[in-house]
Amino acid sequence: MIHFAICDDDSTMTGSLERMLLALEPQYETKFEVSVFFSGEEFCDHLDQTGERFDIVLMDIEMRAITGVEAGLALRENIANEHSLLIFISSHKSYYEELLDLHVFCFIPKPIFMEEFNLKIGRAIQHVLNQRERPPSPDFEIKINQRNLLVPLHSILYLESEVRQIRLHTTDETHTYYGRLDEEEAKLPSHMFCRIHKSHLVNFGHVKTITTKDVVMADDRRFSISEAYRDHVKIAYMQYRWREKQS
Repeated sequence: MIHFAICDDDSTMTGSLERMLLALEPQYETKFEVSVFFSGEEFCDHLDQTGERFDIVLMDIEMRAITGVEAGLALRENIANEHSLLIFISSHKSYYEELLDLHVFCFIPKPIFMEEFNLKIGRAIQHVLNQRERPPSPDFEIKINQRNLLVPLHSILYLESEVRQIRLHTTDETHTYYGRLDEEEAKLPSHMFCRIHKSHLVNFGHVKTITTKDVVMADDRRFSISEAYRDHVKIAYMQYRWREKQS
């Protein structure tokens, strides 16, 4: 089972979000449970009183009294939910600095477009399922010509896809094999690797320079960041840099 929480003081929006989530349930071999909260106060009170754990939390930012940022802080301070995936939904995009300490999984802008919603929620669901199936590993396993190969995560620069082939570039060599980038993305730790384009997945640890529009890797390859991924990449990179400073 995957347990979702929706927190938004707009009852029309909570109803829409719940319907969109439940419409995705038949695609996965697990049950969805959705808890709905109509204010930040109600959400925080529930955490305090029950300590209930949520796998994925969809949180509006602009709410009366207790904002989504404040409710997100309460979520992170709750031991049961320190690793919950937090997804902010908002019509404003000016909260990056405030969201830095909350380890936000992604950002969904309002008005919500179904294709983008399904894509980002699908990644979150797959991340939860993968984390349950497999303990963290320092290596990434790929299959080339029926042979399994373990590639150290820290050595991977980036992955790029073309048709049905993946080219995995490391600091020393390139491996080419059949696969889908969506599937490879789900296997890699999201705090370290980030999708910047439908065809490119990069390791933040080997980024030389980054702007809102492109990224230059340690081997001097330059990739464009597609518009659909720019908000997510900015938040994810800020969080990566913050973690690096703490370690």
